[in-house]
Amino acid sequence: MIRLLQIVFGLFLATALHAQTVLVKPYVQPGDGSTLGESDVKVIAWLTDQTPGEFVVEYGVTPALGKTAQPKRVALDLSPRQKYFNYSATLPRLPFNSTVHYRVRLGGKAVREGKFATRKTADQSTRFIVVGDTADGKPDQRKVAYAMAQTAPEFMLIVGDIVYSKGRVSEYMTNFWPVYNNVEKAGPATGAPMMASIPFYGVIGNHDVGATNLAAYADGFAAFYFFHPPLNGPKNNPWNTPIAGPAEQVAAFKAAAPSYPGLCNYSFDNGAGHFLCLDANRYVAVTDASLQKWIRDDLTKTKARWKMVFFHHPGFNSSAKHNSEQKMRLLAPLFEECGVDMVFAGHVHNYQRSKPLKFQPANATRLNPKGNVAGQFTLDEKFDGAANTRPDGILYIVTGGGGAKLYDPEFTNQPDKWKNDEGHTVPFTTKLIADRHSFSVVELDQQTLVLRQVDEDGKEIDRITVTK
Repeated sequence: MIRLLQIVFGLFLATALHAQTVLVKPYVQPGDGSTLGESDVKVIAWLTDQTPGEFVVEYGVTPALGKTAQPKRVALDLSPRQKYFNYSATLPRLPFNSTVHYRVRLGGKAVREGKFATRKTADQSTRFIVVGDTADGKPDQRKVAYAMAQTAPEFMLIVGDIVYSKGRVSEYMTNFWPVYNNVEKAGPATGAPMMASIPFYGVIGNHDVGATNLAAYADGFAAFYFFHPPLNGPKNNPWNTPIAGPAEQVAAFKAAAPSYPGLCNYSFDNGAGHFLCLDANRYVAVTDASLQKWIRDDLTKTKARWKMVFFHHPGFNSSAKHNSEQKMRLLAPLFEECGVDMVFAGHVHNYQRSKPLKFQPANATRLNPKGNVAGQFTLDEKFDGAANTRPDGILYIVTGGGGAKLYDPEFTNQPDKWKNDEGHTVPFTTKLIADRHSFSVVELDQQTLVLRQVDEDGKEIDRITVTK
């Protein structure tokens, strides 16, 4: 009898030691859904150790679920200490304007249960968050995450520098997942499990590609492993993120990264809005004719009422930090031609809102050696977002206050400090708040767009209304 108990205990111990460990709990991703066609799609993804497990995803438009999806498993053999299984399950043919319930099971055990909103048709209103420069592991990041969750967004765009400081898998494990996903109890000191129910759309920033060579950082370029965006962008082009390293290692990365190079440039429709996400990093030649053609085609073919563009490096910035990085100004005439309403960026760790503006570069084909783009501004001085809500020009928003160290806090509400263009005052900025972390909340329908800036304590610090 004692011997039998020893054998049973030994088997139990061996099973416990080798049981599958879920390292990143299941989270919701947008999936390859771009236009508002017949139905929506979402992806449920998660990360484990390399002990195989029999997972299944159950889902449906009621808590009774009713449908199942089998996940795909990809091995990430990054280093001797970094070996993972990356799981993803596609949920196809989801009805628009719906709430979808899901459960991920490992054997007979539920790993996570949740629900999410599908995309809205053009006649419906929608609410979303835009924020950048988020996961650097500081306490303010957790406060911002909790405050964001309280606004109940249907989806979120992170406009670059998702994880500091090099965009590595190891940095996601310490700085990102514990704040937005693997959170047991939401709160200002812990964050919130937003990704269990809110699709995050990633936009590539400079820190997301900071591990420039896989030979030096085998777990670099992690965003391409973890985000599942629409895949309607251009594919093999010289202005996609360059992946350096030994040929075998680069090939293994590309085989295991479901969103390379799709995460660089893509677009989607939701509700009355069209959302265009662009890579603005140093290797992108924004004057490239083929890139501009793709942008023009994307923005002119959509039937959406509102057109918004998202990238990391702002072209119009009134802080001292990063002030000369102006190459995205070169796209301003194209955005104006295509009827863009609002442009969001991060990179500068504060909040800025421009006056409605039009900009004509002095030289539309190249930067000067310092990175500046000189040109002619036309400013709408009448728009105030309250009494006058119809702007003549594009509104440029910097929303880089997601948690990283703030830039130029002394600039807050001090227009005399807002110097641009090599020290000459160009009064294109109407609001600058740099003494607190914050994020943008946007609500839109066919006629109205409301932008609110909310700080890490949940206080509204700016609001404008835009009407068609």
